[in-house]
Amino acid sequence: MAFEFNAYAVTLLLSGVVILLFGLCLFDRVRSAVKWFSVMMLLTAVWAITYALELASSSLAAMLFWIRIEYLGISLVPAAWLVFVLRHVGKDAWLTRRIWFLIFGFPCLTLLAVWTNSWHHLHYREVSVDTSGPFPLLAIQPGPWYVVHTLSIYTLLGFGLYQLFNRLRQADGVYRRQNLAILAGALIPWGSNLAYLLGFKLHRHIDLTPFAFLVTSMVVGFALYRFKLFDLVPMARERVIEGIQEGMLVLDRDGRAVDVNATMRGLLGPVGVSCIGRPIAALMPDRSELLARIQDEKDGRLEMEIQRGSQMLSLEVAVTPLYDGGGRRSGTLLIFWDITGRKAAARQLEAQALELRELNQMKTRMLSIIAHDLRSPLAGLTGMLQIADAGMLSEPEFRNLIPMITRSVDDASALLENLLSWSRGQLEGEVIHRERFDLKTLVEQDLPAFGKKASDKGVQIEDRLAPGAWVYADRNMISLVVRNLVGNAVKFCRPTDRVTLESWSVDGDLILTVSDTGVGMTPEFLERLFGFEMVSQLGTQRERGTGLGLKLCRDFVLKNGGQIWAESTPGKGSQFHVRLKTRAQEAASLESRT
Repeated sequence: MAFEFNAYAVTLLLSGVVILLFGLCLFDRVRSAVKWFSVMMLLTAVWAITYALELASSSLAAMLFWIRIEYLGISLVPAAWLVFVLRHVGKDAWLTRRIWFLIFGFPCLTLLAVWTNSWHHLHYREVSVDTSGPFPLLAIQPGPWYVVHTLSIYTLLGFGLYQLFNRLRQADGVYRRQNLAILAGALIPWGSNLAYLLGFKLHRHIDLTPFAFLVTSMVVGFALYRFKLFDLVPMARERVIEGIQEGMLVLDRDGRAVDVNATMRGLLGPVGVSCIGRPIAALMPDRSELLARIQDEKDGRLEMEIQRGSQMLSLEVAVTPLYDGGGRRSGTLLIFWDITGRKAAARQLEAQALELRELNQMKTRMLSIIAHDLRSPLAGLTGMLQIADAGMLSEPEFRNLIPMITRSVDDASALLENLLSWSRGQLEGEVIHRERFDLKTLVEQDLPAFGKKASDKGVQIEDRLAPGAWVYADRNMISLVVRNLVGNAVKFCRPTDRVTLESWSVDGDLILTVSDTGVGMTPEFLERLFGFEMVSQLGTQRERGTGLGLKLCRDFVLKNGGQIWAESTPGKGSQFHVRLKTRAQEAASLESRT
């Protein structure tokens, strides 16, 4: 096969070799975007070299041979270009199996049409050798598939250019310069090819597109040296920056958004979709502290809150000024941390610490009261016994003291019983033995213990509970609740007052009410009754109390799945209500908790 090299063929051959070497060097890079750029350059080299050999050929057969190989580059370069662009801008997820088929389907059909053109003449309607110029040139008349091929090429080219322009619009700094370099390198050869299709040809037939790739190599080579093209690929930005959990917002020197990640778009809400180019004052209005920190050009952190739907988010913002190589300010980097959970946890810890302090204070005060209330009757009892033992009391005098001694022992015994019950509740592993029992029977067993005390004060206790008042709870706990409520009622009654026990059924539950016609309680005292604070007041006959009994009532009722509350009117009496589960209703709820 003889060749007659001319200036066009030699220039094109040399540029093709340069592009080939450039593509082979790039192919060693590990990033997928760089590999596809090198594939594009290798296919361009095939196009340039084979076109140079076509221009150096003098026979129609030789020209057609080289043009068949040439179409490996012509048809596949646009496909490789689009894959490179999608990889470069971080749209790897778009490259599904169907998209791969669409990108490379038409180029493969074009290759098939060119290689079999002599059978159907769909790509070239007619081919011949034109010898009217300075050297023989291939003259072609396009067929219908040539039009389809051209449309598919410019569809791939246009979509790739759109993606680059879109990236250029959003990019900042070195990313923008990278994309400008790639756009310039792409537009030069494709502009030349468009001129060829519109009829601007040297010597009526020469396509200047491969020559334009020599200029592209120079442009991209300059970008490699000046902007470190492909050393910092936006694809890495897409995967790293978009993947971090913190919100990132980059502002230019005028405070306009030039880059933002997915997390930050979510924090900005509806304006996050179209935030690029908008000033920070419009994106986050009424944030004077943040705007002042940005204008100060100093590193710093601050906290702020934003409303997103029905939720109030707490954010911590790190403000970092950005400077160019000359030390001039080029923008600001804002990093946003969502600290809503951390703030909520801190508030919860603070509330728990406060609750613990209150509980410890309550326990300290309670133990102090208990120590005093136990020591006083025991000390008095010990003193009386010592006097009696010394013979300083006559028998009538001793008998007169017996009621007081009995009352002191009863009070101390009740206090010890409550103290022991409370101590068991503070220990881990407390076991609740629930069973079904008749509350009427339990009350009948407990009330005799208050007979003498009530009789001495002139207080009447009336049991109105109907037989068959069945409840499902721990018998011992409910017994202590009944004794404490009845004892308190007697304590705050005056002579001729009455204590009444009643029960009725509500929605399958049983409510026990212990009411009295005694002195009652003020609203302020009633509000503190079941809180953390230990509250107590003297009875109608100066009886002392610690408030421990009512706390035990609340704890025991709650542990049995019930409720307790009180009502009172000063001077008219009080009513304590205890709501307990029956077995049928308690089964499902209690079994799910135990």
